[in-house]
Amino acid sequence: MEVEILIVDNDPVVCYLSQELLEDVGFTTLIEQDSRKVLQAIKEFKPRAVILDIMMSGMDGLTLCRAIKADPEMRETKVIMISGKAFSVEKDRAMRYGADLFLEKPYEIHSFKDKITSVVGQPARPKQGSQASPKTREIMRVRIWGSRSLPEPPAKLAGGLHTPCVSVETNSHFFIFDAGSGLIPLGEELLKEAKRKEIWLFLTHFHPAHIEGLGLFGPTRNPLMRLHIGGPNDVEKSLESCVRDVFQQSFAVNPAPIESRMQLYVFQEGDYDILPGVRISAFYTNHPTTTLGYRLDFGGRSLVYCPDSEFSGESATSVQDYDESLGRKCRHTDLLILDSRYSAQDYQKHKNQGHSSIMDTLGFAVDYEVEQLLLFHLDASYSESDLATLTGQARDHLKSKASNLSFQVAKEGLSINL
Repeated sequence: MEVEILIVDNDPVVCYLSQELLEDVGFTTLIEQDSRKVLQAIKEFKPRAVILDIMMSGMDGLTLCRAIKADPEMRETKVIMISGKAFSVEKDRAMRYGADLFLEKPYEIHSFKDKITSVVGQPARPKQGSQASPKTREIMRVRIWGSRSLPEPPAKLAGGLHTPCVSVETNSHFFIFDAGSGLIPLGEELLKEAKRKEIWLFLTHFHPAHIEGLGLFGPTRNPLMRLHIGGPNDVEKSLESCVRDVFQQSFAVNPAPIESRMQLYVFQEGDYDILPGVRISAFYTNHPTTTLGYRLDFGGRSLVYCPDSEFSGESATSVQDYDESLGRKCRHTDLLILDSRYSAQDYQKHKNQGHSSIMDTLGFAVDYEVEQLLLFHLDASYSESDLATLTGQARDHLKSKASNLSFQVAKEGLSINL
């Protein structure tokens, strides 16, 4: 196996981002997350360069750098340090121990490959067109696969039977938000089309309506698929244990083994450059249990997915105003998919349960000047007639405010191109 660059980092997001950036220009790479295996890997694969973090479990990056440069068998290997521990003393020590380059985290993805090639040289087999292909603006194709919560009995449900699942497709990537039952037909379509081999799935939280489709997601049984699953750790249940339990329970329905390559990513509130030109911003929402919302920025376009959230309203204070914090994530976004569970009247009966009213959501979208709004997660008890009435009331409300906000009720099968 030929390896030009060995990537070593505890953070899988950084590992895969660096790998994709480097392979995009033609480098062959290998990821090693166990720092104790690095020296043996260098001797075995003889890479031209190794990328090291400083703070890693096992052997830290500075110790590794010193060991590499002190060994006659490895000393010609270029060492590139990439670390958030970027004190001047650390940079000085890295260079003193023989590092060839030091980059601070988070690094600038657009200049990353140029800085690496300035040290390593060009890849042995550069990809055709990798140097000068102009950036094109890609369309985001958004599709709703599920947007409601199941009532009792199910026959009363309006607007589709599936629980939350939204796909966002570009020419380059495929993203999914939440794993409600809508994920099952989405998986069937992905396997039928057979054109996507890598998928990113972002979970907001672990309530059943948002994870019940994961165990029966067809691509997880396909060895050719690569699935990245991101979500929060809850104080009572980790992302890893949630995913494990879901798959264990699924074997009672589908005993086929899980064969896809799978990587888990624990998100906290913050920004993550998960792929070249793709940023995910995760933020905590006002909803029972640890719950995230997500903003996706790609190709000059933006989308916010926040299906479970309750505004602070009159309870807001100057010290902690959730509404303003959420507004900073949503301002001017091209598409806002936001919790709109209740009518204004019904919301009064359900305050402090973690969901918002349609009217409050409309007012929020107007205040923060979003381009398009999807009213999401409407209460399952509303019939089609109820939804039509609520939509009419929403239009009248916007007209009274002289607002031209574009909005729709999220329903299965709805597609929007951004």
